[in-house]
Amino acid sequence: MILTVTMNPSIDTAYHIDHLVIDDVNRVVPEKTAGGKGLNVSRVLVQLGDEVLATGLLGGHMGEFLADRMTDDHIPNDFTPIAGESRICIAVLHDGNQTEFLESGPTVSSEELDAFMAHFSELVEKADCVTISGSLPKGVPADCYAKMVAVVAKAGKPVLLDTSGASLDAALEAEVKPTLVKPNLTEINGLLGTSFTPDDLPALQAALAADERFSGIPWVVVTMGGAGAVAFHGEKGYRVVMPNIPAVNATGSGDSTIAGFAHALARGAGDDEVLRCGNTCGKLNAMDPKTGHLVIERWDEVYNAVQITEL
Repeated sequence: MILTVTMNPSIDTAYHIDHLVIDDVNRVVPEKTAGGKGLNVSRVLVQLGDEVLATGLLGGHMGEFLADRMTDDHIPNDFTPIAGESRICIAVLHDGNQTEFLESGPTVSSEELDAFMAHFSELVEKADCVTISGSLPKGVPADCYAKMVAVVAKAGKPVLLDTSGASLDAALEAEVKPTLVKPNLTEINGLLGTSFTPDDLPALQAALAADERFSGIPWVVVTMGGAGAVAFHGEKGYRVVMPNIPAVNATGSGDSTIAGFAHALARGAGDDEVLRCGNTCGKLNAMDPKTGHLVIERWDEVYNAVQITEL
């Protein structure tokens, strides 16, 4: 079973209109889904045929609505209840643009967080692999993910961390490291204080090897948008180039990539399969208008077209 964590889920609401009229009425038909990076991961894993359990924090009537949407998506879930209402995030797709309104979410008490951590420890014992994705809600300290990583590591299970900002900083500074992290090139340059481009990969490899924060992390995957990705596993570095297939909706592709990595790592796959599986999932998501959904019928085409070379 793969356990996915979403600490700040949302009701993602999309409004599709031809033209947004400011200071007037815009009539819309909403599309509502269970949102959050970890739930995107969950949806892809379900499509891949994995046994999945989604967990995190859910609050109030909005939380109940979110749980219902997870059931609609065939995502088994076991969230810790909190008093505050789970958030709503709105995306207005108009005039070829996307305008977003993102609520910050509820404030979590220390007692609620303690209850979640105790429950999380129990769920980890049943899992083969754990993914932790996205932002932390208010009231949750930045080192929460680092503590969760330590729980998973103590249980001897692989844990994939996909976050940014202070929570990523805390995880990198912690003594116990995740199995895999997936910053993009902009984020890694910010962490290293560099300005590497996709043409500077040997220098990037050397910089990561010299930075103690990345010591002990088995997999460091750096995504580079249209330029593909670069991955470092132990002493080896890999360049990943994707097939040139037009994207329809790249939203959620990073989450889909994490799902593919988790799918492969949970099965004990080798480097080539891990990289092909993760990057294929990211590409297939970008080829589908739905977020966190794969054009699964084109799996073999994309999987076999992924180019992987050792640095």
